[in-house]
Amino acid sequence: MPKDTAYQTAIDRAIASLKQADLAARCPALGLPEPTDGSVHTRLFGMDVVLDCETFALCKADGQPVKTADLILFLHYLLCELTVTASEDLIAFREFPGGQFYLPSFKARTTDILLGRFGNDLASLRKNLSRFDWGPTTRGDLGARIHAYGNIHVTLLYHLGDEELPTEASLLFDAASKRVLAAEDAAVLASRICIGLL
Repeated sequence: MPKDTAYQTAIDRAIASLKQADLAARCPALGLPEPTDGSVHTRLFGMDVVLDCETFALCKADGQPVKTADLILFLHYLLCELTVTASEDLIAFREFPGGQFYLPSFKARTTDILLGRFGNDLASLRKNLSRFDWGPTTRGDLGARIHAYGNIHVTLLYHLGDEELPTEASLLFDAASKRVLAAEDAAVLASRICIGLL
């Protein structure tokens, strides 16, 4: 199936299910603002966005639609019927069902591209973090807890290299993400953040 067709199928299925959902109750359980005047105003990957609760169109504050992959991630999040709370408990991608199998591909799409772009240049990486909503952590030479949407965060740990050890980077997810995200969504989310940092 062509990628565009697969994307549209995923969007159509999500919207069909969400039309039956009580967004007024679901949004707060996911760490999102309650709908007002038929829309949800929130943050997504460092951007102000608006969700139309009737059509489920998701646009930036300037009215431009978000990227298709961003829309799918957000709609999949809205499908979650569980309460999602942010926590300090972190898990690696390999702890998602199927994550160990896809780990080489995950690294190629995420931390490998960061290491190739930044190396030991923490100043540039820190500067580019300003594209997102984030806060520092005490782990790593640079630790950043990056907000994706709702109560979903990804923690980047970056360790400088030297003559003996290479530069290393890792991405960790809130433990609750395992109950909310499929491995593929977790990989797309992490890749979206890493590409946004380049």
